[in-house]
This record gives sequence, structure tokens and C-alpha cells, in this order.
Amino acid sequence: MQWKQTRYRLEWLGVKALATLIPRLPRRGCAMLANAVGTIAFALDERGRRVALANIAAALGDRYSAEEQVRIGRESYQYFARTMLDLFWTPSLLRPGGEKYIDLVGKEIIEAQRGKPTVVLCAHYAGVEWASIACGMHELRGCILTEAFKNPLLDKLFTDLRTCTGQKLITQEMSMLRMLRMLLKGEFVGLLIDLNLPPSQSATVIESFGMKICSTYLHAVLAERTGARLVPMTSEPFADGRCRVEIHAPLDIPAGSTRQEITQIAWKFFENLIREKPALWMWGYKHWRYQPKAATHPYPFYAHQSGKFEKLMREIEKENSAPQP
Repeated sequence: MQWKQTRYRLEWLGVKALATLIPRLPRRGCAMLANAVGTIAFALDERGRRVALANIAAALGDRYSAEEQVRIGRESYQYFARTMLDLFWTPSLLRPGGEKYIDLVGKEIIEAQRGKPTVVLCAHYAGVEWASIACGMHELRGCILTEAFKNPLLDKLFTDLRTCTGQKLITQEMSMLRMLRMLLKGEFVGLLIDLNLPPSQSATVIESFGMKICSTYLHAVLAERTGARLVPMTSEPFADGRCRVEIHAPLDIPAGSTRQEITQIAWKFFENLIREKPALWMWGYKHWRYQPKAATHPYPFYAHQSGKFEKLMREIEKENSAPQP
């Protein structure tokens, strides 16, 4: 217990030092540092690099050579180093003139949803931290679902950064009920949809790059229960220090769609964008943890078979094949 407290304190000191020093950097300097940090991390993080390259090979191996796959993996690390350093740089973003570093596109789309239940969908796409901050800067405030840190000392530091433009955060505890209440009051809620869940939790199975994944369907439940529109939002950092945040048109969800079908439609939108610019996605995450017994597509090395996953797939197949009332 004593060692854990000491470790938590040391982690906090390290992160606090970054949060103090990074805003002092010039904008281009922050972007250049992120590229260097990402390059070093890709070289040293043997376990994460192996996962990233296995994911890229399984998802995109038919389109890119081995050398190109390594480039995509390295650039993915660079982009996510940039995402985190940009979050630490946020205090400078809020100073006079800082707004020039974020281009918000599609503001009118979310403006048209004011007072209506709206779920903003994001993925682990480069620049995602600034996407929420940009919306707050333009008076488009709501509630964001986030995961609490194991180290409670880090929670306040990151919460202060993520809420500095007026956004509210909630953690996963009782998140569905809290988000339902907010939607029914006409507030915006935002969440990440590219999260894996065990098949025993509130999950469904969808196709992702020709493979099955066990995905959260929270956004589908929220839309089903409140009639909320599902609005995707993406972001892309540039070498000059700017970040382009784009709010896309609400997804077209056919009437009578099941939760699994809604989840699949939402993910397909992001998958198409990732195929166009794959380095922007976080490939170092174990996206494909479960491999169906009947799989013919090669899965990453860490994927494994699961009886619960097979059962969930059968249940979904039965639900989707049932006649609609």
C-alpha cells in the first residue's frame, strides 16, 4: 500500500511537470516534440508496437506493404503523443489568439440540434482531446463519458484540462442512467465508440475491417430510448500546430434498426475514414480480442476463442433474423 501511494505520487509529479512545461512551448515546438516522443515510444514500446503492427497487418495487410505498415504504426504513435501533449498545451490555447489553432467545421450541424437529444460520437482518432475542447470554446457544451484513472491524483489534473471550456465529465459508474437523464433534458452527450467489452457486459458483435469485435452499444441504447440523433465528430492535427475538428451530419439510422445494427452503422462511418487515413487511429489497442471459431480471416496474435463470445454471436444472429413487428 505504501509503495502504491509513493508510485501514485511520483506519477502525479511527472504528469504535473508536463502540464507545467508543455504550455510554455511554442506551438510548432509542441508538434515537433510530439513527433519525437512518438518515434521514441514506437521504438521502445516492444509490446505495444507488436500489437499495433499485428492490427495493421490483419486490417490493412492487403493494401499496404510491410514497410508501409511500419510507417502507419509509427505515425499512429506520433499522432497520439501529439494528442496528449496538445491536451497539456490547452492553457495556451485559451489565451488570446490561441483559437487560431483549432478550425471547427460543421458547427451549424450541432447548433441545429440544440435542445434535442444528441449523442456525439468519437473514436480514438488523433486530436480527439481537442475536439471536445473546441466545442466548448464555441459554446457547444455537454457531458463527456470518460474513464477514471486508477491513480486518483491524476483525475483532478486531467479533469481540469478537459473541462476548461465548460464541458462536464462523468465516469462509467451509473453512466447510462445519467446520460439518459441529460439527453431527455435536451443536453449533448459525447462518448467513444471504439471500445471493446467482454461479451458478458453490455456489448454487441459487429464487423470491423472484416473481423468481429465485441463492442459497446451504449450509443445505440441511448438513441433507442431517447430518439437521440447520432452525430460523428472527428479531428486531425497538422504539422503547423493547427487541428481541424469536424462535426459530421447525423447518421441515417433506418427505422426499426436493432441495437447491433445501429452500432454497426456508427462504426462503419469511422472505419471508412480510418481506411482513408489509417495513421490517425490508435492501432496499439487490442481491438480484436475474440476470434470466432469459424473465422477465415486471419486475426491478430492476441485474439482468442471464447464460448461466451460465440453465444453472443448466436443471440445477435437470431435477433437480426427475427421478423420485425
